[in-house]
Amino acid sequence: MTSKKQRLGPQEWINAGFRALTHHGPEGLRVEPIARALGTTKGSFYWHFKDLDAFQRAMLRYWEEAATHRIIAELEAIAPGLPRLKVLAAAVNAPHDAQGGSGAEAAIRGWARTYAPAGVAVTRVDDTRLSFLRDCLTGIGVQNPAFAALLYGAHIGLEQLSSRDDIDAKAGLTCLIDLIVAQASPE
Repeated sequence: MTSKKQRLGPQEWINAGFRALTHHGPEGLRVEPIARALGTTKGSFYWHFKDLDAFQRAMLRYWEEAATHRIIAELEAIAPGLPRLKVLAAAVNAPHDAQGGSGAEAAIRGWARTYAPAGVAVTRVDDTRLSFLRDCLTGIGVQNPAFAALLYGAHIGLEQLSSRDDIDAKAGLTCLIDLIVAQASPE
């Protein structure tokens, strides 16, 4: 009895690309090693992607959609205010093992230093996330835009630390949100 091998779709390749990027850096984004990791041939890759650049751009589009736009859309369904910010703290640090786990975002930021399309995507994601954070904070009476930058910078740093150490990024962000809200609240 022979078993028929399941055909890989583009998402499986994209997920494998994030795992390769997270574990091996930008030099891990090569067709042959990713194909080996997936137990398939390079032909499967070229069935879905014109070339390596098209693949890398597909990875970036997926990351931007899944790690920014999709999260924002889910958060907009939650009543504005502190509950939304607390859910945001949990959502942005949820590990996605299929895409490389908690180290994926740090790997993308490292990749952005050498691959111009990644740099453009990171800038766009940062701008979108900061704007959303400013709106969330303004909605609870925090008018100083520096608090949004502080919270976002803490998110990036805590995520990077949690990818290599046993640091609870969610707890750190929740604590910072509480401090910002306390600072902004009249006594």
